[in-house]
Amino acid sequence: MQVEPLAIERQTLSQSGNAVFRADLADGRTVVLRMSPLRGAFAYTAHNLNALREIGVPVQTVLASGAIPAGGSYVVMSWLPGRDLAFELPLMHAEEAAALADTIAACQQRVAALPRGQGFGWAAIGRPALASSWSDMFGRPVEEPLDEPPTPLNRLRLRLRGLRRALEPYFQAVPPVCFLDDITTKNVIVDKGRLSGLIDLDFACYGDPLLAVGNTLAQLAVQDNDAARAYGATLVQRWQPEGEARRAMHFYSALWLTTAIVAADAAGDAARVNVLGGIVHGMLDASGV
Repeated sequence: MQVEPLAIERQTLSQSGNAVFRADLADGRTVVLRMSPLRGAFAYTAHNLNALREIGVPVQTVLASGAIPAGGSYVVMSWLPGRDLAFELPLMHAEEAAALADTIAACQQRVAALPRGQGFGWAAIGRPALASSWSDMFGRPVEEPLDEPPTPLNRLRLRLRGLRRALEPYFQAVPPVCFLDDITTKNVIVDKGRLSGLIDLDFACYGDPLLAVGNTLAQLAVQDNDAARAYGATLVQRWQPEGEARRAMHFYSALWLTTAIVAADAAGDAARVNVLGGIVHGMLDASGV
């Protein structure tokens, strides 16, 4: 960019495997530098952001990108003021949270109006995805019984597999709709209670947009405050899932939280396993399993 950086500060919130830095430049701009050990990691980032900007989704602008001589790749983007929703939500009023959720749902519904995809799963916007059906994203349904000890985690898995089998016709019928799968309580940048923009959009996903709703509800479920409840309720109200779609939303939530339970169980955190397990059983109860 031919501009001297005055200060560079590493950011610690990325879960993507990338190294992320904030850089203050001598010309007065603040930018984001993202670096990946993978070549081509950001090959479609500018393409995706341009497509999203054209439909009114607030995103960053790519200023430079390329390969790192020692291996890997980089992208430099404009800076969005604010913090991830996960950190801002506890500070928000319920009315602010509901308004923000309505804005996020509107963004996702604009994305869902883009042309249907070729295949299912992750891809650059308008590029073919690899899976042949949405069902393929969750593996083949498992027939019971399995020879497993009756631990709390295995009893939870048993119920989750039952819901997975019951939803197979729904998954097979899901069309390849474009959505932003990782826009939950992270990658949503909030500044003074308002949406600053969405980040980490190197790929989109083709399939059921309720996956993003369900994953968001799973992350909200561990926050006990009015803003979190208002945010989740507004998302559901905006999408209005009914019947099997609503059951699928609960499945996505339960699946996301079960991965967290597996990690807690492996770490020997019995208290967290117990708390999250109760939440997941409640979600499965709501699904009718």
